[in-house]
Amino acid sequence: MSAQIEATIPITDFSGDLRGEADHRIANSLQIISALIRQRARSGSVVNPEIFLLEIADRISTVGSLHLLLARSKTERVPLSSYLGEICDRLTGALAPDATSLAFDCPDDIALSSKTALPLALITAELVSNSLKYAHPTGLPAKITLSCTREGTGGLKLIYEDDGVGFPENFDISSASHSGMSFIRLLSKSLHANPTWHSDPLGIRFEIELASID
Repeated sequence: MSAQIEATIPITDFSGDLRGEADHRIANSLQIISALIRQRARSGSVVNPEIFLLEIADRISTVGSLHLLLARSKTERVPLSSYLGEICDRLTGALAPDATSLAFDCPDDIALSSKTALPLALITAELVSNSLKYAHPTGLPAKITLSCTREGTGGLKLIYEDDGVGFPENFDISSASHSGMSFIRLLSKSLHANPTWHSDPLGIRFEIELASID
């Protein structure tokens, strides 16, 4: 199933009229979400059906938001700050409306193509969902920070942190049995990026750097 997801992730532009190009992008985007849902459902990791359905709704909304922003754009690029900010607000409002502190910092002038914006958005959604579900098993409010910065000449770095208890002892990030981690790895691969993780009892830190966003 991971192979099926990976096959859908590279979102290439479609030559031809703008309507055909938009239809092609939307179809590819929905294929990614469909493959993710099937993988998650078959992994045996669905503990709470209500949260599972809320996450499905969010991923569909993530695709919808992307194409709405593209439709409004005159440059065929997506404003990253607006896009990621909407995703974070929607997820925290749905999964933990009264128990989340979110700090978000992303320059307003960073704009990405759809083939870069969607994988970054889905990675962000997975990270936020995981923090809201697992950062504090005792139910304490979670503190999340997300920042985006320009790197070098045309690059981008995204840093995500929470203040939870960190990964469980002997947790293997590279294990395919963890569907969320597997999805993040595949999305990172589609961006030609190697993410880094740090985990300790004070929380987790995730970094991904893109060499170019042009």
